[in-house]
Amino acid sequence: MAKRYGIGTVVALVFTLLVWSTTFAGLRASLAYFTPGHLVFLRWGIAALVLAGYGALTGMRVPARRDLPAILLAGLLGFGVYQIALAYGQSGLTAGTGGLLINLAPAFTTVLAAALRLERVTWRLWAGLGVSLAGVVLLGVARGGFGGSPGHAALVALAAASFAGYVIVSRPLLARYSPLEVTTYAICAGSLPFLIWAPGALLALPAVPAAGLLTLLYMAMLPAALSYVAWSRAVAVLPPSVAARGLYLVPVIGLAVAWAWLGEVPSVTAVAGGLVVIAGVLVASSKPRPVAMGTRPRTSDPDPAGSAAPGMTPSLGTRAA
Repeated sequence: MAKRYGIGTVVALVFTLLVWSTTFAGLRASLAYFTPGHLVFLRWGIAALVLAGYGALTGMRVPARRDLPAILLAGLLGFGVYQIALAYGQSGLTAGTGGLLINLAPAFTTVLAAALRLERVTWRLWAGLGVSLAGVVLLGVARGGFGGSPGHAALVALAAASFAGYVIVSRPLLARYSPLEVTTYAICAGSLPFLIWAPGALLALPAVPAAGLLTLLYMAMLPAALSYVAWSRAVAVLPPSVAARGLYLVPVIGLAVAWAWLGEVPSVTAVAGGLVVIAGVLVASSKPRPVAMGTRPRTSDPDPAGSAAPGMTPSLGTRAA
């Protein structure tokens, strides 16, 4: 993968997955000091201010007028709708249900990429996604079952679909702007709805102890600002489904993070679910066997050589031209 897409792309994706795997534990720790609405405003407000300030100091380009609708849509999908739907949806669900539903994002991304003919989707990819989803179900069982209300579940599913839309909408922008620019534009635009929590959050901030402030700064700078820049760097090169299927590894890595940070020892079921998720990612990432010279490929495989059709992006398991 590193040889095909470049070491910088792989490092950016791995960094993103590692940092995002700390998000669940970080949110658990942060909610001891903030309400969900206050946390959303402060976390993304800080991220927006830091990125916008850096952009101003370094002379970041102002986006072209023709790109403003796409930037606003990316911001609302990736941050505005996603964060609000997730916060309120998760408030009425068990951790297992929320974790399962939000991990539908890779599947939604693959479906959108296939529907829009952005890449060829093979049976190996669908099989791998199915296996990984089964692993997520095991993780959900280990994290408290699947109780909750249909309304809250619909909100978390909306959040997953919204993030998938962000992946698709932001990719064309990355052909014209740098990952830092796209992330800055999207976070600033997507954070505007969070201003409704600004008065209460700012009034409550002085009473927060130092530990809460340090956790807030970590959540704003790494899982928010820096990791989204790295994610944009990866998405600019990788096919959408390749980048998105890596998200299945986030809850798996998160088991170790929660163990180290919160002292939550993973159960046997959780470990089994993590192994199944990894197996699914390996299946989705597998390449078809090469066809021997002088033999005809089997007709049951529509793309035995792994080559993408003209105008389509090669997916993982294919060779880029």
